[in-house]
Amino acid sequence: MDFLSNAQLIVTTANVATLLFSVVIVLQLLLAAEILPVSMAWGGRQSILTPSLRISSIIAAILLGLFIFVIRYRAGFMGNAPIPLVILVASWIITAFMAFNTLGNLASKSLKEKLVFGPITILLTLACLLISASSLAI
Repeated sequence: MDFLSNAQLIVTTANVATLLFSVVIVLQLLLAAEILPVSMAWGGRQSILTPSLRISSIIAAILLGLFIFVIRYRAGFMGNAPIPLVILVASWIITAFMAFNTLGNLASKSLKEKLVFGPITILLTLACLLISASSLAI
């Protein structure tokens, strides 16, 4: 598939993924700070932000930052060197994680989670899939 070797498409997709991951990081931090209601996340089953949920949101934000690094590395933002195996594998793990995350968001009891996080994770899953499957710098 020619589009999997289109460097401009992969760079643009990685930039979109970076933006979307950044939005989710901000949302997670707003949840941790109790600016957004906890009921719009974590399956919509929580009405009170417990210390463990606050920590989970902060950890999620940190992991999402790591996801940005891996996806940008996989998309070729670190130069023309071959992509290390750990980055190749990690990008596929992130892709699978985002796919399962999408299923969880869409199955949530919270309409806000479905409407906010659902579309974002669908787009992130597709972006990560395109980047992971790309033939750039392998």
